[in-house]
Amino acid sequence: MNQETKFGTCHKCSSKQVKTYTLPYHVENLLGMRIGVNDCAIKTACYLCKEEVITIPDVKGLITAFAVARIMLPTKLNGLEIKFLRKVIELSSKGFAKIMGIRPETVSRWESNGEQKIGYSEEKIFRILVGNKLKKEPQDGDKAPAVDYDLMAIVEMAINPIRPSGNAPLLKFARVRMKLKNKKAQDLWDELES
Repeated sequence: MNQETKFGTCHKCSSKQVKTYTLPYHVENLLGMRIGVNDCAIKTACYLCKEEVITIPDVKGLITAFAVARIMLPTKLNGLEIKFLRKVIELSSKGFAKIMGIRPETVSRWESNGEQKIGYSEEKIFRILVGNKLKKEPQDGDKAPAVDYDLMAIVEMAINPIRPSGNAPLLKFARVRMKLKNKKAQDLWDELES
């Protein structure tokens, strides 16, 4: 846990009374999903104007890691999560409808948390689509190398329809140093056990 404190200049009021430090834990709302991060959110606070800024490194990588971790969690996806995952793999609702063999109106109903929920088989196909897009696309490479993806685990998954709070589950992540094949070691997002 790095709690190093640094002092600098406020970008808002130019005061020299600015403190920057790493938060031990922080929950951030990214594209509508609550994501917890350990020991990597950096808080900058000005004592004079009270401006506070929290910065998270590699937000795109964190969003991708969350997406992969979420599809591996055997809890039913809600509409907000379906929309989030669709956006992470950069699919329009029309494109998603075409791939799934459904009408765009159906996608809209799934994503709005209305009466029509995504079916069991469609949800598994969607999870596999997301996983393959983020982990298996040869031209893009693995976009979340520290988070495990197992296609057969999704195929065999018994999706739990019960959501105690009705909200998306809070998944927690930390930065880990990994050396990937033929590359220098780099900091990546890894899911923490909840």
